[in-house]
Amino acid sequence: MLDQIHIKDLLLRTIIGINEEERRNRQDVLINIVLFTDLRPAGVSDQIGDAVNYRTIAKEIIAMVEASSFFTVEKLAAEVAAICLADARVEAAQVRVEKPGALRFARSVGVEIYRARADLERRRNRVFIAMGSNIDAEDNLREATRLLAEQCVLVAFSPVYETAPVGKLDQPNFLNAAALIETELSAAELKREVLSGIECQLGRVRVADKNAPRTIDLDIALFNTEVLDVDARHIPDPDIVKYAHIAVPLADLAPHYRHPETGQTLREIAEHTFMGGMMRRDDVQLR
Repeated sequence: MLDQIHIKDLLLRTIIGINEEERRNRQDVLINIVLFTDLRPAGVSDQIGDAVNYRTIAKEIIAMVEASSFFTVEKLAAEVAAICLADARVEAAQVRVEKPGALRFARSVGVEIYRARADLERRRNRVFIAMGSNIDAEDNLREATRLLAEQCVLVAFSPVYETAPVGKLDQPNFLNAAALIETELSAAELKREVLSGIECQLGRVRVADKNAPRTIDLDIALFNTEVLDVDARHIPDPDIVKYAHIAVPLADLAPHYRHPETGQTLREIAEHTFMGGMMRRDDVQLR
């Protein structure tokens, strides 16, 4: 029988639900987790390196939940379990997610799931997409988000930010955001079969000036924790460490994610990028 680590009564706030009020206002969710693992190595050595780092797991769960906007508690519970199982020493996870006060006369409503390591065999790639537009920007960002959700699993998206243009200044300001998706496609397949297709569908016309106005720009910023080159583009996107309009939305989604090349967290990178008048636009909702 496996040993257990309990994380009890993690109370967080997130967007969860299907009706208009639930999509607009954050609600409380109560999360309880049981990690099934072998505690004997740490029990013998008394070394932290032999133990499951439940503090790190909890931080990653908090960051994911607070940045998410799922429609169902089932999906939220599955994402929490996936984070737990990302630690190779965790053999299984039991996750209970409750929405206090969601049902009249009931203290709470929730689900409880059990996921074992075998359930990760077909685990999808987790990909961060940088999004930008300055032509019919609100409509095109919303439509791009909808099309992404049709072809991938849309895990979460960041707030929207208004940003001054770079390079070519005589054009409208940009709206920028980021999305976290899951897909079984490779980075090259995702770019060619999904992202380029959405850009084409939304009327993106590529010209020699890379700073020219555009209906939509969709780029792979991060692909799992891999370092890749796809169609002459480097992943992680080099602009993450240069521009706030890339770094800040990514940090909203996963502040504790470590850049595969620099080792910095996205929050650390965002805090050291020049904002240059960049403004959060809470009036622009992607869904």
